[in-house]
Amino acid sequence: MEARFKLRKIVAGLAHLAEVAAVAEPAEQDQVVVSPGAFDWLRERYGPHAVVDRTTNSELIAEAVAGARYALAHVPGRDRAMRVTLTMIGDSPVDTGDGDIKLAAAEAVAAALGGRMEPAPYLGANGAVFPD
Repeated sequence: MEARFKLRKIVAGLAHLAEVAAVAEPAEQDQVVVSPGAFDWLRERYGPHAVVDRTTNSELIAEAVAGARYALAHVPGRDRAMRVTLTMIGDSPVDTGDGDIKLAAAEAVAAALGGRMEPAPYLGANGAVFPD
């Protein structure tokens, strides 16, 4: 199943913008992979010569993978392993803070799995909170 989550929220006067798309499909074991085209949206938004291989991509990928893994571990009632592919990781140069991509990825993956996370992450005054 495919899902997309757009985080657009103002908390404590700070904007939080992030967008992640994910596809979940049955697998032999839980795994998370990132599509090679996860940042192609930059060309769509900024034109064919946009820089897609940014230095920040590795940090964004790490956050997205962590969020996907959180969802895999916290969506109850799953009866099989899933392979999650993160097909799009979207940020804003100004309004994406630490944890925003992780939160958007967790929500996208939970939706792709057809469930809700327990406990669910949320945005607090100091950013994304992932309760355990």
